[in-house]
Amino acid sequence: MSASPNTFVPCLSFALPALPANVGEAHRRVRAFAASHGAIGEALACIELAVSEAAANVVLHAYGGSGAGVVRIDADVEDGELELVVADEGVGFAGEQGPGLGLGLGLVRHGALALEIRDRPLGGVELWARFALAR
Repeated sequence: MSASPNTFVPCLSFALPALPANVGEAHRRVRAFAASHGAIGEALACIELAVSEAAANVVLHAYGGSGAGVVRIDADVEDGELELVVADEGVGFAGEQGPGLGLGLGLVRHGALALEIRDRPLGGVELWARFALAR
């Protein structure tokens, strides 16, 4: 989506150390941002799940569980949709199944209007998703 030059696009942008305690902090910040822009019910639950799953994956996989890196989260709202990007600068996709059942991202895909997960050109992984603010 592209905004006209005079359009205000609400944005949220922050980075946190990739530590387990910060998954909850990321969840709280994105939840508050989404709710303040109209997300409720199932729409809000889908957004919350996405940020929690993506941030947890950064903590578990991106830096070998060391917490030595950061999880970067950006969100904006345009035309009744929230765009979410969760990124890291870690090892990228290793090509092998990590610990866990791998169900979380499938649930995120189900709740999103669009979802892409990709290696970043300078290292790390990026999850990009778009969600309706209302359902």
